[in-house]
Amino acid sequence: MSHKILAIDDENDVLLIIKTALASEGYDILTASNGFDGLALAEDQKPDIILLDLRMPEMDGMEVLEQLRENEKTQDIPVIILTGISDKNKIREALDKGITYYIVKPFECQDLVSKIQIAIKDSRQETA
Repeated sequence: MSHKILAIDDENDVLLIIKTALASEGYDILTASNGFDGLALAEDQKPDIILLDLRMPEMDGMEVLEQLRENEKTQDIPVIILTGISDKNKIREALDKGITYYIVKPFECQDLVSKIQIAIKDSRQETA
């Protein structure tokens, strides 16, 4: 069974890197270039994992994360933050809001893939 991953990032080149790296691993990739589209896709498609950038126009990643956690349909989806922000306070704030991993850009594709595999495995065990 192919796992569905939603990547929310306003940078098209980052979405392309994610899509290329994860599609080659057999994942089904959905992308959104802003928080509003990302929230709508998350609710509609119920992905197995959400990759979320923090720094986006209109609605930043923290707002997206809060709304994901408040929505019954999306509150249990594991979220991996993928961002250029390495500020310890931001990392702590994101962890407090229930993210699974925090990866700072630039990232290694293999590191991202392994964290996704672990997060999927962990979420399966929680629902079992």
